[in-house]
Amino acid sequence: MPQTLQTDYLIIGAGAMGMAFADELVSQSRDVSIILVDRRSKPGGHWNNAYSFVTLHQPAVFYGVNSVALATSVDDLASASRMQAYYERVMDKLCASGQVRFLSQCSYEGQGQIRSLSSTDVSYQVTVRKRTVDASYSRVEVPSTRPPAYGVADGISLIPINGLAALDRPWDRYVVIGAGKTGMDALLFLLDRGVDPDKLTWIISNDCWLIPRKDTLPKATPTRMPKQMRCLIECRSLQDVYDRFEARGWILRLDKAIAPTKFRCATVSLEELDKLRALPHKVRMGRVQRIESTQIVLAEGVIPTNKDVLHIDCTAHGLARRPARPIFEEGKITLQPVTLCQPAFSACFIGMVEMRRDDDATKNTYCTPVPHPEHPVDIVSCSLHSFTNAITWLKPFGWWLTRCRLGIVRHLSVLEAISLLISLIRFLGPASRSLEQIQLSHSEALPADAEQP
Repeated sequence: MPQTLQTDYLIIGAGAMGMAFADELVSQSRDVSIILVDRRSKPGGHWNNAYSFVTLHQPAVFYGVNSVALATSVDDLASASRMQAYYERVMDKLCASGQVRFLSQCSYEGQGQIRSLSSTDVSYQVTVRKRTVDASYSRVEVPSTRPPAYGVADGISLIPINGLAALDRPWDRYVVIGAGKTGMDALLFLLDRGVDPDKLTWIISNDCWLIPRKDTLPKATPTRMPKQMRCLIECRSLQDVYDRFEARGWILRLDKAIAPTKFRCATVSLEELDKLRALPHKVRMGRVQRIESTQIVLAEGVIPTNKDVLHIDCTAHGLARRPARPIFEEGKITLQPVTLCQPAFSACFIGMVEMRRDDDATKNTYCTPVPHPEHPVDIVSCSLHSFTNAITWLKPFGWWLTRCRLGIVRHLSVLEAISLLISLIRFLGPASRSLEQIQLSHSEALPADAEQP
């Protein structure tokens, strides 16, 4: 017979969003009760499966949960091991409050049913008094958690990026498969360990727009954000946005002659970008179809390979673009970003909004989902929804925003915060209207039967 449990909130997923949401609920109320369920043995979500040399892509001051600091400096990029230890510490804190129970290595089966993944004798039936919270909707993937989407011949050496930290010998050549941040990390890891660039082949299925990491630092925001909003007000097309942003150094690409077809909020330092640009063997023939014993078959051609080449799979879709759905529904919350590329802050904000006495319709007006971008056009809709949300937040949540560690204002001086607030009040509305026109003109420019890029 299953154990019977009762709770106010049943949270499915103890990753970054589930933990940030739970932490905010506990911070807001001493009476709320929470059960967190995760298939992994420890909290932290994908950080338990990430490659050991991965770091955050943006400053740690904006990541984690609101009540527990993570960063050691304003430009700190926390490592995977630190992230794992951090989330264990946060979970211990939450459980020590007496308000949270963590059911690890358990699978949520729906209708309040939970089964253990380690014992057939353990299961639970949970009565949820308030909401079931889906904190796994984003479906974060890393290469070590699923096989590649292409066939591999016997005798070919293929590892996920995790395996690079456990190499026991050098290889004649390395082929990195994957054009995103994971592929870049693999190449930089090898370069930093003295591998000759001539021994590296990089298969780039799609070029990506990149964000300079220096622009994600707290001190860069008060000057950069107003300039970007003023720039958006002047823009008249999607191409105009990218031309102006690139000219000002707010967005980067590997090759000025190649138009990127992806935008996923990946960040890079200028030093890293120079190293990647200098690599001599970049292959742009589409996605890998299969790896045979003597060649790699791509969508638009083939390149040679052999058993003395190490192939590194970096193709997992880390943050897939999921269809937006209402965040607040009867008896349910579906955690999704509510501002561009800030999942931890978003979950924390949703937790704060949930604790208000507003009805779901009102709560949803504060929390328009901002799906993770994938294509260049998504910068328009994502920025538009982020701006629309920010406009609704300024008056009712201004004080909370100044105190939230996961947001920008907390890390600014009083003068910087006031300056940024004035700029938001002044430029958010006009920038939003400009983005609406760009989005409309971009849609109208497509043939009726064309697929949105």
